[in-house]
Parts: sequence; C-alpha cells; structure tokens
Amino acid sequence: MAHGGASEDNPVHLNVAPMVDIIFCLCIFFMCSFQFKQLEGKMESWLPKDKGVFGDPVPNPILEEVRVFMKWDETTGETIRKVNAKQVGSNEELGLIMLEGINKFRTLGKLDTPVIVDAEPKVPWAKVIEVMDICKLNKLDKVELAAPMPGKQ
Repeated sequence: MAHGGASEDNPVHLNVAPMVDIIFCLCIFFMCSFQFKQLEGKMESWLPKDKGVFGDPVPNPILEEVRVFMKWDETTGETIRKVNAKQVGSNEELGLIMLEGINKFRTLGKLDTPVIVDAEPKVPWAKVIEVMDICKLNKLDKVELAAPMPGKQ
C-alpha cells in the first residue's frame, strides 16, 4: 500500500511543478502588460460655497456651521469677534446671533450643527473661554475649536 510513487487509485503520476511555474509566469506577464486607465480632467478641490459658477454671489448660501471668528487688534488691544462675517460687539449680541444661527439649522433638520470658535493664536484664551461660556449660557452644547491654519502658528 505504501509503495511510493503512483497509488493504486491514480496510476498516472503527474508532476505539477512545471504547471505551477507556467501559471506564475502567466500571472507576471498579465500584471506587467496591464494598462491602467488614467482619469483625465478630475481634480479634487474645495470650492467656495458663497459663489456660483460665474462668480456671482449665491443669494442664500447654505452654511453647515455657525463660526465665530476671533482676531486680536494690536492697535486697540481688543478682540474683534465676527459671526459668519458679521462683526459683533457685546456678549448679548453674540449670544443672540449664535442662537439665531443654530435655530435656523434646527428648523432645517440639522440638529447637530456645531458652533466653531476660530481664534487667531494672538487672541487671549480668556476671550475664547468667554465665547464658550456664552454658548453654555444659551444652551449651545456642541462647541468646537477650529484648528490653526498651516503656517500661521
């Protein structure tokens, strides 16, 4: 029974090593001769949401966040605060504008819209915490801090 070589069930002895070699050579040939189709005219980019195709402003752009921009004014020693391009003076006005923006998103069904605090590195942390406190007073729980722009640290 254990004679070595061909068994009784399979009287023909096949050497499969050359067949495996040929299959590997065919795989290498097809891999080397395969041409990938290059995508032409496709480019990933971030397009502005406030302008249309021809540069005309969009009447009502849909924003996806309420962003508070904070900039330090060296001449006056004050922090300039803007909410989506509108300059804000008092804390009460800031709270009302942020709450109004969040409520617009809630009516559109976007319940998880964040308030993003985007402060320059020169803005004192006390002013950033003040904006976060205003959010807390107005029950705006989803507050995020924006990452600094590359090269502006």
